[in-house]
Amino acid sequence: MQTLPTPSRRRFAGVITVAALMLAACGGGDDAAPSTTRLPVGPDTTDEPVVTTAAPTTAAPTTTATPTTAPATSSSTSTTTTLPPIPRQPLVGIPLADGEEPIARPALAVKIDNASSARRNHSGLAVADIVFEEIVEGSITRFAAVFHSSGSDVVGPIRSGRSQDVDMLTSLRRPLFAWSGGNPGVEALIAGSTLVDLNWQAGGQGYYRGSGSIPHNLYNSTERLWSQTPADHPGAPPEQFPYLRPGKEFAGTAVNGFELAMRGIDVDWTWDAESGRFLRSQQGAAHMDVQHGRIGAHNVVVMGVQYKPSTIDARSPEAQTIGFGPLWVFSDGEVIHGKWIRESADQPWQLYDEADNPIGLRPGNTWVELAERFPTSDETNPGIELEIAFA
Repeated sequence: MQTLPTPSRRRFAGVITVAALMLAACGGGDDAAPSTTRLPVGPDTTDEPVVTTAAPTTAAPTTTATPTTAPATSSSTSTTTTLPPIPRQPLVGIPLADGEEPIARPALAVKIDNASSARRNHSGLAVADIVFEEIVEGSITRFAAVFHSSGSDVVGPIRSGRSQDVDMLTSLRRPLFAWSGGNPGVEALIAGSTLVDLNWQAGGQGYYRGSGSIPHNLYNSTERLWSQTPADHPGAPPEQFPYLRPGKEFAGTAVNGFELAMRGIDVDWTWDAESGRFLRSQQGAAHMDVQHGRIGAHNVVVMGVQYKPSTIDARSPEAQTIGFGPLWVFSDGEVIHGKWIRESADQPWQLYDEADNPIGLRPGNTWVELAERFPTSDETNPGIELEIAFA
């Protein structure tokens, strides 16, 4: 085990700086991927051993070149036995009762403002199934709150979209996309994508001005947005992450919480055993939802990604969510370190630990922190400004 260099940004009492061995070049899109072979991974197989029977082969020795793309997820020389998938509510992983069906409505992604003027009016973030936090221009962040299993009578403040939203959300299978609009290039990109465009400036219904000052005071309700689902919509989204099977536990290293720098936003997540969640703070204050109370998550997934200038607007950062990179998964008061892989925008994320074993999340809501990975010449340093307080 090698120890990563200590991040220089900030410290807090009792912190042990992240210590983990990263595979060389585990980097997000452009770098060479780890030269490993993966077995097939599907829903609900992540926490079970994979039984493999190797087929006999006879072949002359060959020279193997280091691959330049992410590892394949199948092997032509082996057969794999896995347990059957468990029917679940797809975005929270809760198993369904016999005869119960997933909620038929589509995923609904709402872009929520995180500028200082908007934070006191956050509504709906606490009850979203998945929340993506992405860096935008101005060194602040914005949220894409994804609703399916539950909704919120008030959701907002709603703000504009970015080019990075298309790749990030496409795997939700035609999600409804609620946003306040954007520049012409972003509007054309989203209109031409598989996202169902509920742009406030282009015919989306139910928007209104509420608490706060313009432009930080645009709101809607999830029910009003779901009512605009196209008649030919395919329905419920697929699972975005694999989940633990009933009776299985998340097996990581115990933590009290962690700090993460998201450019100009300092984020803290603190383990709360009573609620079984990590509780979120930002800029030194507890993160509150005015409709639903303290914001927390059963799973917090920190993905190291590269941010590149958007091809539509070079001033706008664009998270590279297709490819692979370093990963920390926090759940049940523990952390597992490894790597994420995503082969295309229409595919969900695959999560692996350092030994290439798939990681399963516990059922519940999930926050995804798309943390910026800084360039580094040190192959053991993932370049993430992350500090973990181990228990």
